[in-house]
Amino acid sequence: MTPMLTLQRRHSLKCPNHNRVPSRKETRCRCPLWACGMVDQRRVRLSLKTRDLQRAARRLTEIEDRISGKPRKTIQDAVSAFRAQHEGKASETKRKYKRILGFLGDFCANASIHYLDQVNVETMDSYTLWRGKAGWAWIKEVELLTQFFEFCRDREWTAKNPARSLKRPRMIEANNIEPYTKQEIIVIIAACDQIGRTSYERRRARAMTLLMRYAGLRISDVVTLSRDHVRGTRLEKRAIKNHRMIRVELPSAVIEALEVLPHPKGAAGDNRRFFSKDTATLRSLVKGAWRTMAAVFKQAGVTHAHPHRFRHTLASELLGKGGKLEEVAAILGDSAATISRYYAKWTPEYQDRQDVLIRKIHGTNLTQTEEQASKC
Repeated sequence: MTPMLTLQRRHSLKCPNHNRVPSRKETRCRCPLWACGMVDQRRVRLSLKTRDLQRAARRLTEIEDRISGKPRKTIQDAVSAFRAQHEGKASETKRKYKRILGFLGDFCANASIHYLDQVNVETMDSYTLWRGKAGWAWIKEVELLTQFFEFCRDREWTAKNPARSLKRPRMIEANNIEPYTKQEIIVIIAACDQIGRTSYERRRARAMTLLMRYAGLRISDVVTLSRDHVRGTRLEKRAIKNHRMIRVELPSAVIEALEVLPHPKGAAGDNRRFFSKDTATLRSLVKGAWRTMAAVFKQAGVTHAHPHRFRHTLASELLGKGGKLEEVAAILGDSAATISRYYAKWTPEYQDRQDVLIRKIHGTNLTQTEEQASKC
């Protein structure tokens, strides 16, 4: 039977809390801590021989382990097992898992919570206040924590999933990323020829920008692009993030920008990548590309510009031209649900298509009764 023990202070006669009602708020004191509760239907009161709350919490868990005889999973071991289970994920996803679960581990360590079954709803409430996050960052964190505790519950390391109690903020829009206007795209492409000190930097920036503009590639897919991925005018590559296949035809401007791209500095003669050495790590490549694009956006003077907006722009244009969600998803290497949730943005072309659809029921499709009612 699982022991039900709690920590209690045994106040001395001189302690101000000695005669206080337990339900009332107590003042801080240094009275000895005891373990009190029920074990096998017997009441237990056991001195923990300490006045320190954190030390007492550790000793309490040791006593519960000895009484129950059942091995308990520590939070650190559970996190390690979860990360090992997702070792095949993309590097950026694994880095996100490490960062968010690291926050959970630090919070539990500071609260003297060492075992997974010690985490309850009150713990997650305190964690929410400690993190102080909001918006999409907090929504994504809640999703990961729910996934982590569900992973632990399936393996019977904990009886419940306390992360399900976390409240997610209500978001009216999936995000506030707006597509670039045609004028902004012109200014950004022109800015590529005005940055850096050498033509190598400018050609590199131009090729990156055109790939994101016309192929909708994520920046991680741009920096890992190899000559083997471009066959004639077609680009065929598996996305770094979700391993989905990307197949898209490149316009002549992109092909020309890739053809005049100099060999990466310091790379071997048989190097296949367009923008870096074959041996370079993904994280260093992405950081370098972000620095390049940051210089382009600064030169262009476009507000709130960042690489991923090109992806939103291409998706909105394709939908505005009549492309179906499944078709746009295939071009961008994503799911139709993701396109609908994150990339389907209002554009004048999209509005024109909606207007054409609504006009189809105007006039000829109206019955005589409907016409009379509409004139009233």
